[in-house]
Amino acid sequence: MSSNSLPLHYSGKYQGSFAYLTIKDRLPVILVKVVDSLCRDKAAIGNLHGELAKEEVKEIIGRLSCLQNEMVTNKLIKPLSCISEDTESWNNYLKKQEETCDYAPAWFDSPWLYVECYLYRRMKEAFELSSVLKDYDYFRKQKEEAFLQSMDAVVLLCSELNQTVSSIQKSNENELYNYFRHYLEISLWGNKWDLSISAGKESVQQPNPLNQLKEWRRDILVNHTETVWQILQEAKSTTKEVQIDFILDNAAFELFCDFCFLHFLDSCGIVNKVRLHVKRMPWFVSDTLYSDIKWFLEILSQSSQENLAKFGKEWTNKFFTKQWTIENNTFWTLPHDYSEMLDEDSKLYQSLSKSDLLIFKGDLNYRKLTGDRQWSETTPFLTALNGFFPTSLVSLRAVKADVIVGLEPGTSDNLSKLCEDWKFTGKYAVIQCHKCTN
Repeated sequence: MSSNSLPLHYSGKYQGSFAYLTIKDRLPVILVKVVDSLCRDKAAIGNLHGELAKEEVKEIIGRLSCLQNEMVTNKLIKPLSCISEDTESWNNYLKKQEETCDYAPAWFDSPWLYVECYLYRRMKEAFELSSVLKDYDYFRKQKEEAFLQSMDAVVLLCSELNQTVSSIQKSNENELYNYFRHYLEISLWGNKWDLSISAGKESVQQPNPLNQLKEWRRDILVNHTETVWQILQEAKSTTKEVQIDFILDNAAFELFCDFCFLHFLDSCGIVNKVRLHVKRMPWFVSDTLYSDIKWFLEILSQSSQENLAKFGKEWTNKFFTKQWTIENNTFWTLPHDYSEMLDEDSKLYQSLSKSDLLIFKGDLNYRKLTGDRQWSETTPFLTALNGFFPTSLVSLRAVKADVIVGLEPGTSDNLSKLCEDWKFTGKYAVIQCHKCTN
């Protein structure tokens, strides 16, 4: 599909839109919270990283304050000035925007997907320009606290997973499918709790999410669970080693839900190899970094709760044996949507094409899969992928932004009658799949 025939991007130029309100209200709050945390933790940062770090905190706060002013006053988008492996890609993207648009790229005037990603890249740059605090994760405390505050739910889910694993060998095919659907939905709904959509406010899982799964199933607007099962079963029957690539979204409780799903797939022999894709820098507040997985596994492995320690050690061992691996490709923190991956990073595209299934978690991945464009809600998912299909893929997404495709006619209108803001609440979800026939 040519770029001229594609729908327009969502943008903050549409006053009153979710994109406009995000840039106007939610993103500045995220910036302010980082500044506040730096002010509050300045002494602790100095004790940990040395006296120079205290001076760098002042400089970083100054850069973040300038960034906030640029955003709220709709200044022009600036090139990155840091020296990093992704700087050229970001600045080339800006040049492309300048060449293809009939206006100079600015915060409220440019595509929302671009400027929101750009915000998080500029936040990282504010730290990169320092020396001691280059690799400081300014969202780490929020992510860790969110997980620790969800421990009651973690213990319950871990106990259930332990019982499931014990029952798998005695299960018939129908029972195995029901388990599969159950843990797929646990992974899906883990995406309800997202620190970026709440502007970094506490996001604590309720004590027993398992009691709500059947109720929530009716809120899955597109449900291709059977197709996903079929893809994995066919792969299992034709190859000795089934590999999936799991493009992670949030850390904390969602990451735990994802690991439970992966453990089930491993325990019943459906999947043999997993590649986990994380972000290379702090991203959209709660997105998973390599360090988040390392911390998460340490917390579980050292737990006094027997099941938590057991699974923590088992999952740690899967990384030691290379059965599960972690990749942090630069592309995931670039502004490009996924239809541009083949041109921007053909090596990554070819690597993904060797997988039996790609699992994309969360709202940002969905926006990048569909280009965050103003598609009609009834547009086929395959059309909205705009040429991105290296292999079979599925998106597990709680709906928290405008773009959604693949709905039956009338669905959007009916939901709007129930709740005008239904696209932004996280109440509804999709398990949306494209099965590659190559």
